[in-house]
Amino acid sequence: MKKLLGILVMGLLLIPTIAMSGTFKDEEGKFGLKTKKSGFKFHKNFMDHNDYNFQYIQDKTKARAGNYFQRFELRDGDCFRDDFWSDCETDRERVEFSTEPRQAPKGKQCYGFSLMLSKDFFDVAPASTTLGQVHQIGGPTGTASGGLASFPPLIQIDAHKGYLFFNWHELSGSATDVIDKSVYTTLKPLRKMKDVWTDISFCLDFKNKRIDAWVNGIKKVEILKSPIFFKPEGIYFKHGIYRNLISKYKELKNGKMRTQVVFYDEIRRGKSIKKVDRNINPKLKPVD
Repeated sequence: MKKLLGILVMGLLLIPTIAMSGTFKDEEGKFGLKTKKSGFKFHKNFMDHNDYNFQYIQDKTKARAGNYFQRFELRDGDCFRDDFWSDCETDRERVEFSTEPRQAPKGKQCYGFSLMLSKDFFDVAPASTTLGQVHQIGGPTGTASGGLASFPPLIQIDAHKGYLFFNWHELSGSATDVIDKSVYTTLKPLRKMKDVWTDISFCLDFKNKRIDAWVNGIKKVEILKSPIFFKPEGIYFKHGIYRNLISKYKELKNGKMRTQVVFYDEIRRGKSIKKVDRNINPKLKPVD
């Protein structure tokens, strides 16, 4: 990552902007970010990214809490690959970080994060934009539209057709030929998320078979079903910008994908909603 002198964020020029504290590269050269008091050891990009795709910014006047926040930017053509998967060959673009440690699919697992869209954030429907996921390790597999391999997540937070949605993947069928049905609940209009922080939190209660989600401390989702029908080896949280089926947008607009910029802060996990949501528990200390 190159250190930049300044960058336009939320209409203001921040100097200095890029804080390298907390960032690292592992022995394989993968870029990551360590945080404190978050319930995670680190966030890591297992693919790759350009310098402009991610910045860790120090500015306590703009952060949701504490001194730092994260900036993600995704442009046309920003697709990457690793040893097992290629976004470039599967109609996708992304810059996305995965968290460790992973969690067991038992008891109650709760997640929370603060999200802000840039002032000029553009919805790229009919392509989909995902701004947070709970994914599975060792979960069921199947085939998606177009014949591509499918490894479905449990939860996606989707920005699509003017709204932010909580997307629970209700999976059925068999472990090797899974049927993936998305159950959508509206969280907030995208136009009300520009230049303002929105707190998203949710709990997957595997013991009591229910899913609950909150926006700014207000209950928005209550699903009285088990979060899983196939027990994976583990689950983990991902955040960033992930776009799927980008060819649909390009065909409709006869051009390139639009640039999207999104900000994140206060990314947490815990065993209860009070461990991850500042609105419900104002005593939570900042993660940086």
